[in-house]
Amino acid sequence: MTLNSMPSICVVDIGSPRLGNLGWYLYDAFRDVSYSGDDLDEMIVPLQQVLQKSSVLLGLEAPLFVPVRADLMLATKARAGESPRPWSAGAGAQVLAMNLPIMTYLFQRLRHDQCSFTMDANIFSGHAGEILVFEALVSGADKGQSHIEDAQIMVRYCHTYTKQYQLPPSILQSEKNVSYMNLVACALLFTGHLQSSDNLSIPSPIYRPSE
Repeated sequence: MTLNSMPSICVVDIGSPRLGNLGWYLYDAFRDVSYSGDDLDEMIVPLQQVLQKSSVLLGLEAPLFVPVRADLMLATKARAGESPRPWSAGAGAQVLAMNLPIMTYLFQRLRHDQCSFTMDANIFSGHAGEILVFEALVSGADKGQSHIEDAQIMVRYCHTYTKQYQLPPSILQSEKNVSYMNLVACALLFTGHLQSSDNLSIPSPIYRPSE
């Protein structure tokens, strides 16, 4: 699907704000300028300004949805297409927990009348104020030397597609008899950005630079 306009891209490498383990990078496609930092509060104003002129791909480097399977023995198994480690192992499980309050904090500070959220890439059109929330997966050899650089790596990868008015391909593969619980939708419901629970079962796109 071809987008109506080139989206801006914002990625947050999730970690402990208190320990300085968080980094963000924002590319403003309308002005062709970039911003970065390690203080999430400093990202809010430039992100709000970007939303006035363009849509935004918002990447959070943490598992954003979990699979729900009928077999309990498969409850924490990797999502299809995810490798080599599953969302539930080690760092993935830790950053999932850290992202819940951080993501909610971010959503609370974005004005309801200025933006609209989706987790469904199929309906994202690229209109100003529209936000597509995706799961950023930067790991292994793809990683940089800092949290800000990790966010920048994902932004640059996404931009190779958005400059052609396209979205990157999601690495998530279809899996029979599996449903999903979307944690982004939960946070958006909590903060009042969504009024319906329809999006609770929609998996977010997962973008990975090496794919």
